Amino acid sequence: MKVKYGVLLVTALVIALLVPGFGRGGASQTITFLTAPWGVPPDQALLKAFTDRSGITVQVISAPSAEMYTKVQVASAGRRSPADVIFLTEEAPSFIVAPGYMEPLDARIARSADLNAGDIERMDFWSVGGNVQGITTYVQLVMMDYNAKRLGAGGFAKPAGTWDELRRQSVALKQKGVDQYPIAFGAIDWSWFLMALSAGDPMFDGGLNPVFSNAGSPARKAMATLIGFFATDKVITPDLLTKVTPHDVFMGGTAVYHQAWQGSLAVMNNAKISKQAPDVQYLLMPEQHFTWSLDAAIGLSRFSAKKDAGWEFIKWYVSPESQRAIYKAVGLVPSRKSLQQALNSEGAIQGFETMVEQAKYVHQLPRTVKWWGPWTQSVTEAIRKAAQGQLTPDAAVDAVAKRWNELKAQYKQ
Repeated sequence: MKVKYGVLLVTALVIALLVPGFGRGGASQTITFLTAPWGVPPDQALLKAFTDRSGITVQVISAPSAEMYTKVQVASAGRRSPADVIFLTEEAPSFIVAPGYMEPLDARIARSADLNAGDIERMDFWSVGGNVQGITTYVQLVMMDYNAKRLGAGGFAKPAGTWDELRRQSVALKQKGVDQYPIAFGAIDWSWFLMALSAGDPMFDGGLNPVFSNAGSPARKAMATLIGFFATDKVITPDLLTKVTPHDVFMGGTAVYHQAWQGSLAVMNNAKISKQAPDVQYLLMPEQHFTWSLDAAIGLSRFSAKKDAGWEFIKWYVSPESQRAIYKAVGLVPSRKSLQQALNSEGAIQGFETMVEQAKYVHQLPRTVKWWGPWTQSVTEAIRKAAQGQLTPDAAVDAVAKRWNELKAQYKQ
């Protein structure tokens, strides 16, 4: 779920009432949970039941990503707890995890058979510095979806298997009047990563060198194709030169192809909110099929004085009941394999087979290095300059490679 840096707003929400008896007869406690808006527990009855059972009241502090990062960084730099429990999403691996602001969870996991950690996917990503820093809450491959009915109206029986084919289809769809802007991709870092990885570019080598800037690399071609979508083919609306996500544009009825996420069909095929419904399907990423994931996790502040209570809340938050409620409310695919399978058997997860196939092609980006967040901002800036004719695609790639090396040297000093 893509939420970039916008107007900063913090909403503090106290959910549940103080009741006596923390845990097995201890004193009641209040803990704080700092989260992005979509991480707020959606089922208040479930949360109240947790409070009634444990004696732990949870004060939920909901804030946009940038506000979260700043709050954690400022407090942690002073060795103070910004919150007892922290939701980890988007660029949190770079801004929050890499600097050492999170409490290692290995010992707690080992003591918590009730967590059933083996059922939780992609925990390895949250192992940083040899320690588990967070428990995966939902899994979110960066994917693509498309409107099958509109594609068929353009005379195409199946989605594109290469980026060149996708470009040809999009130009034809525009010329035939099916859609003036057949592609919903933002002029942002994610679009380039998606195209480069799927074309087979690893982006970085084992030494964190930016091999995407090599002569003739798939990433260079991907940048040229992406910029062409905006500047020459004009198959992406100019509105997406400045928007941080393409999702509202697609939901509003514009485009055939859309940069999406694992779980997007639950939103895009909801006729109450999407003009694309009910015709949206996933496609396996073109060419070499690779993508990356933007899973979220939940962990403890290193500086919390209430780690035991926070851990009890974390175990509840990633429980099957809580994850089911989150999926029902906002469509985020649970990290628990057993729950994914149960939801699929109930017919509750659309496009499950394509999700499973796409999950075979995951190439994680180095999002836990400290300079990842600042660097991605420079990538988006370069893409937007190139889309507006201020840089050539090759110059944009060269600029972001140079910036990567500068930041790498700076942060490693």
